[in-house]
Amino acid sequence: MNTNIRIEDVLHIDLGTKLGQFKVMPANFGAGKSGFVAFYANCYDVDLHYEMFVVPTDSLHGIAFTDSGEVLWKRRLGIWPSAALYCFTLIDMDQDGRDEIYIVDTTDPEHPLWVEAFVMNRMDVLTGEVTGQWQWPNYGGLERSMWYFRNHIFGGFVAGKPILVSAQGTYADMYLQARNAMMEIVWEKAIPADAPGARGSHSFPIVDVNNDGIDEVFWGERCLSLADGRELFCIEGDSWHGHSDMIQPIWDRQKERWLIYVNRESHEEIGPRIGMYDEQGNRVWSDVDWGHIHKGWVGRIGQNGELIANGMRITGQTKDATGRYYSGITEFTYNALTGEHYQIPFSLFDTAPVDINGDGRHEILRGVAGGTTELLDRDGALLYTMGGKVAMNTKIMNLPGEQVMVYYTDGMVKIFSDRNAIDSDSAMYRYAHPFYRRNQYARNIENNLCMHGGI
Repeated sequence: MNTNIRIEDVLHIDLGTKLGQFKVMPANFGAGKSGFVAFYANCYDVDLHYEMFVVPTDSLHGIAFTDSGEVLWKRRLGIWPSAALYCFTLIDMDQDGRDEIYIVDTTDPEHPLWVEAFVMNRMDVLTGEVTGQWQWPNYGGLERSMWYFRNHIFGGFVAGKPILVSAQGTYADMYLQARNAMMEIVWEKAIPADAPGARGSHSFPIVDVNNDGIDEVFWGERCLSLADGRELFCIEGDSWHGHSDMIQPIWDRQKERWLIYVNRESHEEIGPRIGMYDEQGNRVWSDVDWGHIHKGWVGRIGQNGELIANGMRITGQTKDATGRYYSGITEFTYNALTGEHYQIPFSLFDTAPVDINGDGRHEILRGVAGGTTELLDRDGALLYTMGGKVAMNTKIMNLPGEQVMVYYTDGMVKIFSDRNAIDSDSAMYRYAHPFYRRNQYARNIENNLCMHGGI
């Protein structure tokens, strides 16, 4: 185990407001300048489910800052700071060498739940100015049930050309619309609530699962082509019709193939709840017959760098104005490639992987959503206490190893790095992988802190 890790704060910025949530993505500003775009609020994320809903005390704010700490712009948006309503991504649709921001906002902040006022704005990454606006599709959404409605934006590439997808729904009816660089809709797909197969997921990774130069998205357990919306396969589509929590592609370097790790939330009486599937959706291994599986992931946390999968069964959860809380936690851990049970001598609940020293294996961040972030080695020994909540944990600075961006309730944002890190060949392979790079722009919620662990 590397005991030479030396953590230092390599960037910090004070937002000048209390922080309850902070969603961030890397940004390419063009002309060799890079940094970050973030959206934040002083209140915790607003869950629209009636059992979880708390009235927000703030609207959404945006900021862009460089990796040297220079603030390019700040802006206030009208939409509620709810991951169910607003969503964003960055992608260079016009291929001019710098990203644009695509985000859901509202033209009527006084009526925050009026979905007909929702729009998709394109924002200039350098100034924050709106440079384009399109009506956000509305298929009944909040008029049916606030819980069932979710907005999503993500992007990928088809033979090198960018595709931007807007989507609505997670738990029942689901709709997707794909746009080209001219912002013309090139395909649409509707998946009604009674359609065979799975519902959506809290993560939807972009991956070229068949290595043909065309990205696919895992919309829940459905693998959809970004070229035309065609469904390549649906995992256990004849028997599984529920909602998954985590969908995580895993690259099996030995066999040079993709595997898909799944854990499942809804339809709690139908097994299996945890499983690994191949690049055609066939089951490789599975486990656990019942329960709500939550907060699982795969990372290189075995003693010799083996890929280890973990999943957590919970029996209850609550939410208030500052956080979300869980009860009845049971943990399951496996050799990710074989499904054999693997013993971890400490809890992996509320954790995420990070290769802080660049050796190609993962250390573990614990307390990432609880706001008490600690860095552990693979034996569970404490290496450093960062505190705060984790916003990013990939290679986000031009420094060896991966870095950790943390935000604090007092409005401070910090990036931590290992001064002694040295990037190994294995680490460099991960950083250069198209999946690694594309999914740094994936929807930024707790699940995606774990998305890069299987590469």
